[in-house]
Amino acid sequence: MKKHLILTGSFIFFLLFTLAEGVSASDGKAVTATGMAAIANLTPEEAQNMALRRARQNAIEEVCGVSVQAETFIHNNMLAADFIHSVSYGRIIYEEILRWDVDVTRESKKRPPSVAYRVTIKARVKPEKGKPDPYYQVNVRLNKKVYHSGDEMIIRVKATKPSFISVLNFAADGSVILLYPNRLRKNNYVKALEEYQIPSEADRNDVLKLQVSTLPGHRKDTEFIKIIATRQPIHLLDGLIPQGQYGVIETVNIAAVEIARLVSAIPLKDRAEHTVFYEIVSSE
Repeated sequence: MKKHLILTGSFIFFLLFTLAEGVSASDGKAVTATGMAAIANLTPEEAQNMALRRARQNAIEEVCGVSVQAETFIHNNMLAADFIHSVSYGRIIYEEILRWDVDVTRESKKRPPSVAYRVTIKARVKPEKGKPDPYYQVNVRLNKKVYHSGDEMIIRVKATKPSFISVLNFAADGSVILLYPNRLRKNNYVKALEEYQIPSEADRNDVLKLQVSTLPGHRKDTEFIKIIATRQPIHLLDGLIPQGQYGVIETVNIAAVEIARLVSAIPLKDRAEHTVFYEIVSSE
């Protein structure tokens, strides 16, 4: 959602993280991992981001191993499907991209070639101890699954236990924006089982709206919102560098690994996370 924040009134802000320099050699284990993603049905930016996510997951699985879990999906009180997925408990606390490659494969001269991005990263992975609390969950709902450029986004969040929530937007261009808490609304405490709307009705009518749009020249983009709920506050705003009379913050790419480093310091049982994807379609 980079450059998609519409702010009204006299309060204007953007959000910036600074990557903490230096990682101790004793923090985690260093590995080299690769990830690939085909460009078919994806924009180049989406394919690059997917390749990076797969490389990061492969790095975590190499250090932490993989456990297979099964869960049943219930829809309208009926058994819809069974899902089996792998889970690795670990966080990347340092990352360096070593190289990008483009793989081209051709099955037949009568068919167009398949093109994929391949990224190789060097990462330091910190395994996490313990297990999540199954009774501690956080849920996020968006007002739409598919937006058109110019549409307003409304986020609704509910946690099963009293929590401090952080709302992150992972944009199609690879940037990460901390939507909440922010310079205008720093109190991110929520009560158990009570749904909260971000921005609130009062903020939407006064000082803050979230408006989405595709990247320039794109017909469609895929992004996601990630919610992190914790029993104790985490100070993601500490890296802000305000500029200007109203606290204007320049928009830049935020290192997701820095967020991971901060979150990994919190025991698994004391936090809950939820991710929801959405699409933005160009109005042109």
